[in-house]
Amino acid sequence: MSALLALSQAALDGVAEGVCVYDADNRVVLFNRRYLELFDMSPDVIRTGITYRQVLEHSASRGNFPTDRFEQIWRARAELLSARKPFSTEQALPSGVVMTLNIQPLSDGGWLTVCDDITRRAKLESALRVQTERIEHAFAHMSHGLTMFDRDERMIICNSQYLEVYGFDAGVIKPGVSYREIVEHWVSRGNASGVSAEQLYDMQMSEIRGGNSQPTFLTRADGRVVQAISRLMPNGGWVTACEDVTERLRAEEALKRQNFLFDAALENMANGLCVYDEHFRLLVCNSNYLKIYGLAPHEAKPGTHLSDLIRTVMGHGVYPDDFPIDALFEELRQRLSQMKDLTVQRRMCDGRLLAVRYRPLSDGNCVATYEDITERERAHEELGEQYRRFDAALNNMTQGLVMLDSNLHVIVCNRRYIDMYRLSPDVVKPGVAMREIMEHSCAIGNHPTTTPQQLYDDYVEKLRRGGHILHRHLGDGRIIKLTHRPMEHGGGWVITYEDVTEHRKAEARVAHMAQHDPLTDLSNRVLFREKMSGGLAEIAARGGKMAVLCLDLDNFKTVNDRLGHAIGDQLLRWVAARIRECVGENDTVARLGGDEFAVLQRGPQPQSAEQLARRLVEVIGHPPPLESHVIHTGVSVGIAIAPDDGLDPDELMKCADLALYQAKAQGRGAYELFRPEMEAQARARHILENDLRCALEAGEFHLAFQPQIRLGTGELTGFEALLRWNSAARGLVSPADFIPIAEETGLIVPLGEWVLRTACATAAGWPDNIKIAVNLSPVQFRARGLVAMVTSALAAAGLDPKRLELEVTETALLQDDEATVAILHQLRKLGVRVSLDDFGVGYSSLGYLRKFPFDTIKIDRSFVGSLGESHESGAIVRTIASLGANLGVETTAEGVETAEQLELVRQAGCTAVQGFYFSKPCSAGDVGHIIEQMNPVHRVA
Repeated sequence: MSALLALSQAALDGVAEGVCVYDADNRVVLFNRRYLELFDMSPDVIRTGITYRQVLEHSASRGNFPTDRFEQIWRARAELLSARKPFSTEQALPSGVVMTLNIQPLSDGGWLTVCDDITRRAKLESALRVQTERIEHAFAHMSHGLTMFDRDERMIICNSQYLEVYGFDAGVIKPGVSYREIVEHWVSRGNASGVSAEQLYDMQMSEIRGGNSQPTFLTRADGRVVQAISRLMPNGGWVTACEDVTERLRAEEALKRQNFLFDAALENMANGLCVYDEHFRLLVCNSNYLKIYGLAPHEAKPGTHLSDLIRTVMGHGVYPDDFPIDALFEELRQRLSQMKDLTVQRRMCDGRLLAVRYRPLSDGNCVATYEDITERERAHEELGEQYRRFDAALNNMTQGLVMLDSNLHVIVCNRRYIDMYRLSPDVVKPGVAMREIMEHSCAIGNHPTTTPQQLYDDYVEKLRRGGHILHRHLGDGRIIKLTHRPMEHGGGWVITYEDVTEHRKAEARVAHMAQHDPLTDLSNRVLFREKMSGGLAEIAARGGKMAVLCLDLDNFKTVNDRLGHAIGDQLLRWVAARIRECVGENDTVARLGGDEFAVLQRGPQPQSAEQLARRLVEVIGHPPPLESHVIHTGVSVGIAIAPDDGLDPDELMKCADLALYQAKAQGRGAYELFRPEMEAQARARHILENDLRCALEAGEFHLAFQPQIRLGTGELTGFEALLRWNSAARGLVSPADFIPIAEETGLIVPLGEWVLRTACATAAGWPDNIKIAVNLSPVQFRARGLVAMVTSALAAAGLDPKRLELEVTETALLQDDEATVAILHQLRKLGVRVSLDDFGVGYSSLGYLRKFPFDTIKIDRSFVGSLGESHESGAIVRTIASLGANLGVETTAEGVETAEQLELVRQAGCTAVQGFYFSKPCSAGDVGHIIEQMNPVHRVA
């Protein structure tokens, strides 16, 4: 005790703690000024010799603790002191100050009290507890699953979302369980089909231990997809974050692809990249930077100053000697000090243009990218850096996040939420009420259709019902998905915000594209059938009638082939617009494909359908010029009526198609209502088609030959080969009946080859001055190998090509005139003669005479047959004959049947004729006799 009393009072008063020493009788021996200050006690009362009980009484009178608790506190302290053991206690004063009292017994029976003000530390500990509780709340209610494992692969902690995402049994998966047991448990529940638990464990641990931070995807037994990202910790354990991405995968497909491309770009990027510290010393660079500047690795070592790098580059001759280094650094320092980017373009000595961008970092460093923009490519920006701290993770979430307390005040929110709603950070911060946020959000126009009070009342009502999801449609058109989850222990709410605008738009676009034609935006076949099925069901239930109109454009292929698909597409869009204008607002218009359209029409039928069909034929038959091109087209319409023609969609469409076929057979530009006999006609046509297929193999075809005469001399010049069919079942079948079917089915190609080979073989036995003429179908020009087939037929027959004349109609030229003319030139190179058949009936005949030098023009029999009766026909024949004479082309008049007609074509100036007046088509066996009679040259020989 004597040693303690010997302490310097001045030194004792200088310490930060309060000190008071008592003797064995519990009387004050020594104390310092700090002791009195801490407890606000009077030096007039507290003095040497006063008892500890008197000190406590004075402290109570100063309000340091309630006076009614004096006896309780005195007894408790006396009991502790009598035990003669050190002890500590805390005392919170009414002023808010928190004190610690450390009691230390002394060897002489007395004791020492040391007091310290720990108010600030207590506040920090309290704040830390609050922050810890908030983090725990966020951990438990975040949208992602999170778990942590130690170095022995045993679970330390996980949140409920982790169990929910993987579908784990909470009774099995809990802290202490090993990762191997977790994998075995998951696989035992039917997950990871096709992979054993051991295989899955090995794969996962390889990814984790290998330090792979890329997301991994696992598929649950119910088809849901889980994405997990694992990070190794320094202690050998790891943290895994996971989420159920099933609903987002489709919407994020484009973003994933972009990410994959971006990752590949980082590995193989064409851009150079450097990071400099605040003093412009190099921290790191990539190989492409070295490659761009031709630098060796030792020339760009970490720590090299940017100015030294530039001088090295100049020494390599990459930049000119007058490179403005000083000016660059001055501008660079100024921009970076303002936290602004600096982008400069430099022309390199080899002619390349380089774009260099310096970007400041928050830590004082800067990033420089070097892009060769000579052949400019768009650069990919590097994705945001990873953050370890929890608050950094929140601010880099793709979703917005807000945590509310039970009074709907903000506990924490991330930057994404503020940016998503374009809110002010000065308004949205911890402590602000959600009511104030909503008022601010309405004020800036996010919710133009409601008031802040209505918005808040509706929000509170929904929260009362528990966790829920709602969608906000903002004033700028964006759609935000809000997911509310209640916090445990009577807390508040965790709300996540996701911008689903593009996802919704993509869904709407996909839904629209699935049911609409991309060219005309009309309903497509799928939607048309759906509408028709619905309409037919309504008719079956409630009565009424509905018409199905099938439309097909006339001459559309000609427009497409001659003027190009761009003009064809314009025509289709024009037709679609005209159909829309003609139909009623409740009618359905569809493009079924190509130039096929269809209409569903309710109302009194068939009157409404016929009126619409007449209107469509009239309107579409007069298209406007498209890009200065005159368009010749029309439309044919087939109509079926429900329920008269059926209530089955397929049956009704078949009826409309049959009516359409009949309308086109009537000459196009017309409409037809379905009649039952059309089905019988279609069946008969189908049977005729089958018979036609068998006829060629059965050898039922033969050729007839009609002579051609030169008018000036009366000399026989050749024969035209005409195809005839003598069916075993049908007898003689008119070419007018079977040739169109053969062309529609493509049978005309093998049939035409047979005609050509047979005609050439037959003509090979005739005198050398007699030629053979063979008609070519337009279909044969579309089929490949026409020139090769003609060459083969001539070679097989041994016929001089000059004796073969191929007759081409304008129809063949119309379908693809450039390709057809090219083929005709190839045939001409063989030595074959080419004639233009049925001249005058088309509207482009004169144009084809300019494109190809035909040997003969054959005047259509329709003009010859009306000579002497029609002044116009005579004028046309004379004009064609005169045209042929001027061009040096022979003109043959077809269908001459009388002497009067013969004289008229002679007077008109035609050079050759053929027709019944000279001879009907004869068999191959009678050709020799006709040659004897009609060829004086041959008779003289």
